[in-house]
Amino acid sequence: MVCIICGLSHSRHCQIRCHRKNKDGILVWKSDEQTRQYLMSGFQKVRNVLSNLTAGSFIRSMSNLDMSLGCLPTLKNLKLEAAHVCGPNTAMRYIAIGKLFCSGLHDQNRYGDSRVSTIIHECTHFADTFASGDPMYSISTPLAMWGRNNSGMALKNADSLAGYVVYAEPRFETDDKPDNTYP
Repeated sequence: MVCIICGLSHSRHCQIRCHRKNKDGILVWKSDEQTRQYLMSGFQKVRNVLSNLTAGSFIRSMSNLDMSLGCLPTLKNLKLEAAHVCGPNTAMRYIAIGKLFCSGLHDQNRYGDSRVSTIIHECTHFADTFASGDPMYSISTPLAMWGRNNSGMALKNADSLAGYVVYAEPRFETDDKPDNTYP
């Protein structure tokens, strides 16, 4: 069975976020039709972007190529930045990777930021996916509380969108941690 929101096989995240199945056995999002269509369309676009990323899509933050794109991050918190994109750059889709991405994040984290959530987060910024912004950072309980009080902004918030995909999702096995021991 496939989730109509994210296009993924039925999983725990659908059980958490969806409330019933329609006559065809497809899970239906707890929301109005307009929001459901917005999310479904955006996540299908994000999925297409993710499936077309290559090693050449990833560049070093603050490299000459990164600086030539014209969309640089604010320079005051570079140590806290894992990655950034130039949202209008939909032709090349470069994702600039910072030091935090390499040394400060786990590959996956069921209840917080990770390399996986960071890549999804960055892909939601592209102008032809969600064109999301960053009014609130960090996949966490405070983000969820903020989202309840700011539902319109949450639908355009990159961490809210990434959190929808990864929060409480069982980890995939890796060679270093096959037993879901990361948070």
